[in-house]
Amino acid sequence: MPPRKKISAADSQLSLGIKDSELSASFVCKGIFSANYLHQHFGKSGDFPKLDDVRPIYEKIKNRWLEEFAGLRTRKEAYTRTEFLDPVLKEIGWTFIPEQELPSGVTRKRPDYCLFLDDEARQRAAKETEAADVFREAATALEAKRVQHSLDEVSDKETPGWFPSQQVQDYLRNAKDKTGQRFFNWAILTNGNEWRLYCEQAANDAYFGFHLAHEEEFCSLEDFGFFIALFRPQSFELNAERRCPLDDVREESLDRQAELESNLRKRIFDVLEDLANGFRDYPANGITKQDFPTLYDNSLVFLYRLLFVLYAESRGLLPVKPSGHGSSKIYREKFSLARLVKTLREKTVFPATPLPSFTTTY
Repeated sequence: MPPRKKISAADSQLSLGIKDSELSASFVCKGIFSANYLHQHFGKSGDFPKLDDVRPIYEKIKNRWLEEFAGLRTRKEAYTRTEFLDPVLKEIGWTFIPEQELPSGVTRKRPDYCLFLDDEARQRAAKETEAADVFREAATALEAKRVQHSLDEVSDKETPGWFPSQQVQDYLRNAKDKTGQRFFNWAILTNGNEWRLYCEQAANDAYFGFHLAHEEEFCSLEDFGFFIALFRPQSFELNAERRCPLDDVREESLDRQAELESNLRKRIFDVLEDLANGFRDYPANGITKQDFPTLYDNSLVFLYRLLFVLYAESRGLLPVKPSGHGSSKIYREKFSLARLVKTLREKTVFPATPLPSFTTTY
């Protein structure tokens, strides 16, 4: 098992969605986008809003949530809409027509909001008496539930027998004209504290979910940047090819995820070889050629244990996130693998020549 030719850290690094410092406590990707892409690429791109620009909006929405939460958690959907959703939508740039002013006829149920890119589009839509004409002007539709209503449970009052996601999918399937041309490809579902994006081209159960708040704990300013970037009107604006920025984010995310998974399969064998060579080269182990089959088996077990923990941490299955429900400072700072990632990348700490620090880390 001779040492292989070394490649760069950037090429060999196992990127499993774990950031250098902290994991996001605010969003989940279920078949739409990938957390790794959002953190490592989209969040660092020129299209991502600057924190100084979103800070005033963040403070307004956060303060409103904290001031209204006691009432929001006890009142019904109408209260959530008027006291929180209406102000939030206006704050991030949307204009809208609410359900009670919408004509029926395009979908089986009317959405709680038709959202428009600007006031001119809203005014044009307001003059129409046919639902299809209103939807033609809309950038998307939004379905609302009361604060803390589960977005994964059947509604028992407002829409009996329907899952909230079914309502959103109904809007997406039926929001098209007689020729079959779609009015929009994305729709929003929210209960105020959680916001979801659904895509017509994705699987029915696929969505991107952003937690604006957990009880009275509001998301961080850094995570709020993703909320603005993905839920603002500009992200739904169609170009001449009838594609919007959300389509581009989804496509690039899927491409990078496929590339990452392909590269990961190849890197597994490289890392396995590194582990085996490391065990073999440590004199105290006394490994000889006849031990190689056992060395291989044990290296494989160790590698997959590492991958299991890394995956669990990257998906929040272990309490590594910095705050919120399910976080643990003790685990994060004393036991997690995520805490080692940044240090392991420091060449001054771990140079090419092995040091006792490697053994300590192991």
